[in-house]
Amino acid sequence: MKKLSGVHFVFGAILLCTAVPACGGSQKDGKTASAPERVEGVQDTVALFKKKDSSIEQLFSTSAGYVVLPTVGKGGLIVGGAHGAGEAYEGGSYVGRVTVSEVSIGAQVGGQSYSQVVFFETPEAFKKLKENSFAFAAEVSAIGADQGVAKNAKFKDGVATFVIPKEGLMAAAAVGGQKLSFEAAK
Repeated sequence: MKKLSGVHFVFGAILLCTAVPACGGSQKDGKTASAPERVEGVQDTVALFKKKDSSIEQLFSTSAGYVVLPTVGKGGLIVGGAHGAGEAYEGGSYVGRVTVSEVSIGAQVGGQSYSQVVFFETPEAFKKLKENSFAFAAEVSAIGADQGVAKNAKFKDGVATFVIPKEGLMAAAAVGGQKLSFEAAK
């Protein structure tokens, strides 16, 4: 029975990760356009990253902008997906809501959830996010947040990303292929 529940978790994660981006987020359902809903847990996630690695404070204060995703769910069994929601900050001020989505095919099995922070080194890199033209290159991997790691972080194409695992186990740590979608605060 335990194996069956693990299989249910994997297939449920796949279904959730691939279905949620397809059916949510549209404002064309008769409602008037309004400010995007704020995401719960962002400040707690920032505090968790700072507790895990105190040197990350410098990236929060010196980067052109950053995105905080309190929970990204990822699952796969050959075909996989990931989805989560968070907030974008420019110069330390909230500027909008961000969703992350990913669909992948290849050798993968399992499910996990994690918190993710993406730092943008330059205003030009952050502008790509605001223009909805930002996606991680296929070979990009996230750095596991741990004490002192952020101090030596290297930006790749103007971006550095960190993760803290929350639950689950998956045989892949890549964020390559993730697409970040931005909705400006009104």
